[in-house]
Amino acid sequence: MKLHYFNPGHETAVSNASPYYTAPANVVAMQHELAFLPAWYADSADRILTDDSTDEYYTYLCEKLPSLPKPISADELGRLGNAEVSLWGISPQVIYHFETLNKDLELKLKIPEWHREYTYLNGRQAARDCLMKLATSIPELSQAIIPKFYTKLEDIYEAVNNSPCQLLAKAPYSSSGRGLLWLPVTGLTRTENQILHGILKKQGSISVEKVLDKYTDFALEFMADGKGGIEFAGYSLFHTNPKGGYESNHIGSQEDIEAQLSEKVGLSLIHRIKESLIAILSATYAAYTGCIGVDMLVYKENGEYKLHPCLEINMRYNMGFLTCRLYQNYISPGSSGKFYLDFNSVTGEMYKNHLRMQYDYPPRFEKGKLLSGYLPLCPVNEESKYRAYILIDKDSLQSFRT
Repeated sequence: MKLHYFNPGHETAVSNASPYYTAPANVVAMQHELAFLPAWYADSADRILTDDSTDEYYTYLCEKLPSLPKPISADELGRLGNAEVSLWGISPQVIYHFETLNKDLELKLKIPEWHREYTYLNGRQAARDCLMKLATSIPELSQAIIPKFYTKLEDIYEAVNNSPCQLLAKAPYSSSGRGLLWLPVTGLTRTENQILHGILKKQGSISVEKVLDKYTDFALEFMADGKGGIEFAGYSLFHTNPKGGYESNHIGSQEDIEAQLSEKVGLSLIHRIKESLIAILSATYAAYTGCIGVDMLVYKENGEYKLHPCLEINMRYNMGFLTCRLYQNYISPGSSGKFYLDFNSVTGEMYKNHLRMQYDYPPRFEKGKLLSGYLPLCPVNEESKYRAYILIDKDSLQSFRT
């Protein structure tokens, strides 16, 4: 049995490096409101740590989907014995949090260990190094997509002024569309200067790469066993907004996803990249146990479609892996749809929308799986600012481009 814990935004905690790091208020709110998300990829016998395990919505979900893991609150952890803690993302801060729980509540939970190399592996430098290895071994991949790292503002000014195309800057420790800055081709303004200066001050360097004409985002998901073993866990197709922020994931069969990818990129290329990634990750992430998501991109250049095989490496569980497991375990065969992650800062608005969607798209279940309709993956109430939900259609294979 494992105890799963949702701690979003962990890359910033890794960058901070302190066990006493305090996440921003919006991240804390997301963590509390979406604490049950790991249930959708966990095993049935596992438990999910939540603030309140008695919410009636958990009872509803577990009645409709009997194999769904149960929630558990901190004051109930004594019954788990020496259960293994499975973290959304590993950092010194979250390890300290569980060490404190063990001490204060006299528990014997098995907590993951922090390794010094994890700091490097959680950042964009590791993704850049992986991309260089892939581009060297697979000739179809372009060397021009490899990002460069800068530690001085004047060097970034020079790169922008000398570049024939627009450039994109990224904070080394960020993910899911955060920490991105599109640099104007006409030169940096005071605004970009201030943002870049802030990133350099906090993180020491900045990754800069050329902006690509994106067709679609996807990812390859892997599981690492902590002994150097890497297993392919599935494809993930996801959607981002114009600023690169995460919006939603496609929910469908792996065969459907492969078919959609093969429309623009040959599957033989993807399969070769997959095998190369397994070898690279096995050597680099040998000590790590958990999910590794490698974000990729299909883009268009000079009239043809090309593949960026390593935009970033997420050394954590992620929404793509979650939707892979969710489809396998809880969606009726023949149905498909999307997973959405929403935010609304106005109190009560998220709940109003939730009630409206409940009425417009009532969920239908069959044999312990969702056949169609709207289903929140975590409780939603009048105070909710965040909402994770799925919208499923029966016999309607939706394209991830829509």
